[in-house]
Amino acid sequence: MGGPIGATSGSFILMGAALVLSGRVDDKTVRVAIAPGTWTSAIDPALSDWIKARHGSSDLKIHLRAETFHAQVAAVEAQPSESAQIRLGQDVLGENPIEIDFAHHALQPLSASEATHFERRSNPITLRREPDGSLSVALAAASGAPVRAMLDLSRATGVAMPGLAAGSPVTVGGVAFANVDLSDGPKPIVGLYAFRHVRVIFDLGHDRIWVHR
Repeated sequence: MGGPIGATSGSFILMGAALVLSGRVDDKTVRVAIAPGTWTSAIDPALSDWIKARHGSSDLKIHLRAETFHAQVAAVEAQPSESAQIRLGQDVLGENPIEIDFAHHALQPLSASEATHFERRSNPITLRREPDGSLSVALAAASGAPVRAMLDLSRATGVAMPGLAAGSPVTVGGVAFANVDLSDGPKPIVGLYAFRHVRVIFDLGHDRIWVHR
């Protein structure tokens, strides 16, 4: 990663299950959606044509805050995400770690050494990859025994499980969470908004979530 001239702010707004912010591709200002619950990235047709006319390929040089990284985004979609020209999913995020500070609506792309430093100061949440390809995580409420919950970061929801009462203390992967939206649902699910008060790296490609202490 390198630092471009005229860094973008890194301040995002939550739109459903995406974090939308201003960034740049080359010298063009664009709206970027960070979508931790989506595996594939995509770009809208107009921007794709502009990139190919300039470079002859789908290789993007993306500027977020004071950092620059390259990404191959081959998928073209009419609307990659609401109000955004580019959607970055886990195929890009897995190679380019991004610290998300939900409490302050800010994010920061990290170098490999910065990501390692963040991880050393974090609690790891270990995920399990199920036979159908989905991810699950241990979820416990109050003093109950942990159960397996589906991790679905494409949901703009908090934590749901049968019999879960508002205000119950919960742990996700052994990490205690506070101020989480809780609901009584038919099956255990951990959505994106379970993390909306913490600093986190979603490293789903390595079956980990890192929650800063």
